Amino acid sequence: MMESITEQLKGMLEEKKIFKSANLFRCILGLNEIETNVFSYLLKNDNTSTIELASTLEKDRSSIQRALQNLNDLNVIERKSMSLKDFVEQKGVNESNKRGYLYVYGAKDLQVIKKEFRELLNRWYQKMTDYINNLDGLFDCYQEDGELC
Repeated sequence: MMESITEQLKGMLEEKKIFKSANLFRCILGLNEIETNVFSYLLKNDNTSTIELASTLEKDRSSIQRALQNLNDLNVIERKSMSLKDFVEQKGVNESNKRGYLYVYGAKDLQVIKKEFRELLNRWYQKMTDYINNLDGLFDCYQEDGELC
């Protein structure tokens, strides 16, 4: 359940005015806990495999794959193909006979992410401002059971 703005601001004051990144990801991007953890990990670790994420975050692979798909749809991570040979060399594993390819993930450039966050926040702010400016018209609109339209 999403916290109200008032609750979030109270939490910021109680936490010495620090807005935790998990709250920011949930608020702006609408991420759940697993997606938030995956995104946070990818911000610090590039070329990460699904298996590596599942092991590190102690979640099943299908949950990690769903989180990665959602993050990819939100355009905040990148997916690329990497040879298994390059992957094991990069991770420091001594297995020279690996063949094939796998997908690895990483967060987009931080400046791109910041820009995307600002654009999302600005769009939300404009919609809320428009809604508030037109709020008086809603008071005249009732359904038969007395609920607002």
